[in-house]
Amino acid sequence: MTQTETVSISSISPDPASFFAAPPKVPCDLLEARNQFFSDSALADKFENMAREAREAKNNTVACAASWVCGQYAKAISFVEGDGELANFIRISSLSELGKHDQAVELAKVSWKSKDTALAAASLFALNAAGAKEDILGNSPKASLSPADAAFFSARCIELEGDYEGACEAYEKILSEDPSCFHARFSLAFRLDLFGNEKEASRHYEALLERRPIPTSVLLNLGLIYEERNDFEKSCGCYSAILRRDPSNPVARLFFRDAHESLDMFYDEDLERKEDHLMQVLRTPISDFELSVRARNCLINMDIHSLSDLVSHSEPELLEFKNFGETSLNEIKQVLQAKGLRLGMRREDGSFVIPDDFGMNGFFDAEKELHWLGELTDEQREALEMQISTLNLSVRCHRALVERLNLQRIGDILRYSEEDLLGMPNFGITSLNELSSKLTELNLRIRSGRGEEYGQDLE
Repeated sequence: MTQTETVSISSISPDPASFFAAPPKVPCDLLEARNQFFSDSALADKFENMAREAREAKNNTVACAASWVCGQYAKAISFVEGDGELANFIRISSLSELGKHDQAVELAKVSWKSKDTALAAASLFALNAAGAKEDILGNSPKASLSPADAAFFSARCIELEGDYEGACEAYEKILSEDPSCFHARFSLAFRLDLFGNEKEASRHYEALLERRPIPTSVLLNLGLIYEERNDFEKSCGCYSAILRRDPSNPVARLFFRDAHESLDMFYDEDLERKEDHLMQVLRTPISDFELSVRARNCLINMDIHSLSDLVSHSEPELLEFKNFGETSLNEIKQVLQAKGLRLGMRREDGSFVIPDDFGMNGFFDAEKELHWLGELTDEQREALEMQISTLNLSVRCHRALVERLNLQRIGDILRYSEEDLLGMPNFGITSLNELSSKLTELNLRIRSGRGEEYGQDLE
């Protein structure tokens, strides 16, 4: 969760170029920079463009700080270095905003003692988001906090002790003195929603939409209220705003899918079947693919764990990340092409474009394409989805299938006949016999290519 403080902006130049020439070195100054540059939409747009250039230039220090200011938390974490107070501030606040509360709390349990008011507050906000009640009650009164944050945590302690009406009064008092206090308004909105006062809750949440970057928690909670009103278009807008910034956010993806289905109740049956299969393919873990160690580690560091995470990024976005270059990009594009997919498939509303080639390369109807095997058993279906690496083939045979044909699953092999495989360079009868033997163990076989698939009599 992001922090709001009453700070002077005199030490921050109104020109974003000054930030990139000499980025802040302490948490308070970084927070002050966000308040400065994101209070004006024109300045914010200019700052975001310069942040993108810093990431592309692999200037780690500047890219990390600028990404955090822009609310690009996953990217900020990918560039963060060291274990100083600024680095820990970025880690704690980013991990908390991304919903990785366990990791954030591990750092926050130590960093709340910092004399830097922004780091101390970030640590307590992370503990609060993780539901660490005892830590908030015991530590917030002793922490070095700004007056605004101290007032908020005093009210929050009242709430944690069960005096909900007293807490709401305390939040309202804070807002009467400082209407810009994010946490007081958010907590009041959350409590009002629990009280059933949806109208007032949504009013407070909508007021927080003026804040940039908009915290994920605001968009999630407001999206749920819109769903309760059957205003699915607005709820989809809230969830897609999260996904544009954090494509792998599991909660936003789940909520968006449910809201989008409610929004579009009428659909073309063939298109729906294709969309269902696309979503099934996009759920495939990245670990299922034969990638180089470098490419795999890059994706893990970018918090990309499935095909849906991967295709949610564009080429320029991937190249912005630390240690990700053209070689890894081309390797990944080859994997996607084999599935009929491409980068940049996620629309602004969070849904996915269905590529023209998906129906040709990515759709695999086992019953239709392998009808010459007869009716498939559950065991055979399961085997078709297994990775080729599970066959434990020789290096020569494995390379021919995975590197030359770019195949991934056992089912992909069965699209080829014996004649097709033998016509491929470096794939001879020895490799064919080895492969056939492994497939026989799974009750599968390769078609001969002499009319067998068409039901002709081969005798």
